[in-house]
Amino acid sequence: MAERRGGGVLFIFSVLTLILLGTAWLYAGWKSAQLVLPQGVYAGGMPLGGMTRDQALRTLADAYAQPIDVYYVDKRLLLVPEMVELTLDVERTGEQLEAIIRPQSGWRGFLTYAINTILGHRPPRRDIHPIIDYSRDRLDAFLERVARQYDHDPLPPVPLPEAGTYRPPEDGTRLDIDASRPLLVQTMLDPLQREVHLVVRVEPAPPAPMSILGEALQSRLADFNGVAGIFIKDLENGRELCLNCDVAFAGLSTMKIAIVTDLYRTLDAPPDAETTHNISATLTESDNRATNALLARIGAGNPYSGAEHVTDFLWSLGLESSFIAIPYDLREGRQPPNIITPANSRTDIDTQPDPFIQTTPLEIGLLLTSLEFCRDNGGMLRLLYPRQIAPDECNEVLTWMERNEINTLLEAGMPEGTRIAHKHGWTGDTHADVALVYSPGGRFVLSVFLYQPDWLVWSDSAPTFADIGHLTYLFFNPREAAGER
Repeated sequence: MAERRGGGVLFIFSVLTLILLGTAWLYAGWKSAQLVLPQGVYAGGMPLGGMTRDQALRTLADAYAQPIDVYYVDKRLLLVPEMVELTLDVERTGEQLEAIIRPQSGWRGFLTYAINTILGHRPPRRDIHPIIDYSRDRLDAFLERVARQYDHDPLPPVPLPEAGTYRPPEDGTRLDIDASRPLLVQTMLDPLQREVHLVVRVEPAPPAPMSILGEALQSRLADFNGVAGIFIKDLENGRELCLNCDVAFAGLSTMKIAIVTDLYRTLDAPPDAETTHNISATLTESDNRATNALLARIGAGNPYSGAEHVTDFLWSLGLESSFIAIPYDLREGRQPPNIITPANSRTDIDTQPDPFIQTTPLEIGLLLTSLEFCRDNGGMLRLLYPRQIAPDECNEVLTWMERNEINTLLEAGMPEGTRIAHKHGWTGDTHADVALVYSPGGRFVLSVFLYQPDWLVWSDSAPTFADIGHLTYLFFNPREAAGER
């Protein structure tokens, strides 16, 4: 009996001992916990649990002392807190921390600590709001300095003659101070956020005036010892550039565009196999025999009558300085005709144009323009010949011209793969290329004739054409000019 009573006493003693030890352990932990913030305390997303009041204040002060990366579009600026007198109010922020630490003392604090520890409860999340002081005047002064330094009006492209390109256009930018201020303040008040993007209003650069392209081309042609005739038309908005574009030049093979167009005007049905072959040879190989066969088809078997028919067609379109007097390669023994036009009547510029076949960069460029508009069921051809020339026929002419791939002249200055419908031609003193270009920046017609007395050397002509094509392409695609540099 005594043994049983002794065992019970020992058990009770052991339990009491464990309770006392556990209580002592809890008490020791509680005494330590009274000195630090409980887990789950945050300031602006920054964890402060386990820190003393002073440690938490130092951590916050260090965070707010870090500089802020301020972005104006892609320009990175540095805002040092001292610039706007940004400081942590240690006293008032410390009061918030003490308000969290204080309830942990006393018997209630111990009881709460013991229950949470025994039951494994995690303390609830508690957020404090650090008190930050800053100067509104200095903040506004900072934003105003940024605006003065970086705001600018839209800038047009500028020719860079030595580089053979342009300084690309720049969109205008304006800092919206009223919209940027709250974003910057929000970043200043967040200890974990040290980057802000200001609100910048963008004013797109307006389309560059064609005079800029003219300036670039004239700079490139300054050393050309001859006459350059250039006509450029922006098919998206109708803008034009004319550099000697109404001067008479030898028509060369560029007039084959007119011949094939007039052929389709005379056809009552799709071309047969032979005619299709001759169209292909005319526009893709510049075969004069095939061209004369088309003239014969237009002239009811007589190529000379066909040439007259094409001339009448051109004049009916208002292209009064363009004509074909005789078929190709059939001038031997023929007296040159005396066809007077507005272009060859000029006395200020003389390119010694071929008396048998003439045009101007303007007129052959307008014919190519009319083909593109006709393809879309509009323009001069559809207006004057609505029953004789159909959009699909204009499309066929241009499709054949797209197959004229020579990888030189104008297309040599444009990016590989650029879609171009063109016709070229040359003789001893005159070289020409007339192109319809489809570029990301829009469609445009580029008609170029170069003349040099006696003989135009190919090694001078070819790079000149390429540079003209390059400058014109970049003018319509200014963002690609930016990629070159």
